[in-house]
Amino acid sequence: MTPSLSSSLENGPHRLCVLGGGVLGGQIAWHSAFKGKSVIVYDIDDTALERCRASHDHYAGIYQADVGAKPEAIAATRARLAYTSDLAEAVADAELVIEAVPEDPEIKRQLYRTLSPLLSPETLVATNSSTLLPADFADDSGRPERYCALHFANLVWIMNVA
Repeated sequence: MTPSLSSSLENGPHRLCVLGGGVLGGQIAWHSAFKGKSVIVYDIDDTALERCRASHDHYAGIYQADVGAKPEAIAATRARLAYTSDLAEAVADAELVIEAVPEDPEIKRQLYRTLSPLLSPETLVATNSSTLLPADFADDSGRPERYCALHFANLVWIMNVA
């Protein structure tokens, strides 16, 4: 049985969904899994997900060379990652959803409107947007009180800053 979100969030979110497996979304997903989080990457189709998986293969080598990750840590990271193009499946158990889709206001608004009814009332939603004002999307999220900005720096393994 899955614990309630309230009790599981006492120690921080452990089940994440990253919406968008592009450059930064892929890095966020890999690094979060490397740090012990269970992560589902959502993207719009299998082609986008394959690109994300290929990036994750590349990050495995970078983490071994630059971060000093052992093969066991890479295997554990891979085991904590899942990929889907089914939005409802992606967010079903998420405690934290991190949106990292293209910096297009209409894409973000539509995604939030579709996403909102699929989430538990307690799920936190964060945008990784770097060029748009998060406040412009708070109402579209359907949960302005549980919506925030959480921007990760590119090359997250070097710039481990959010």
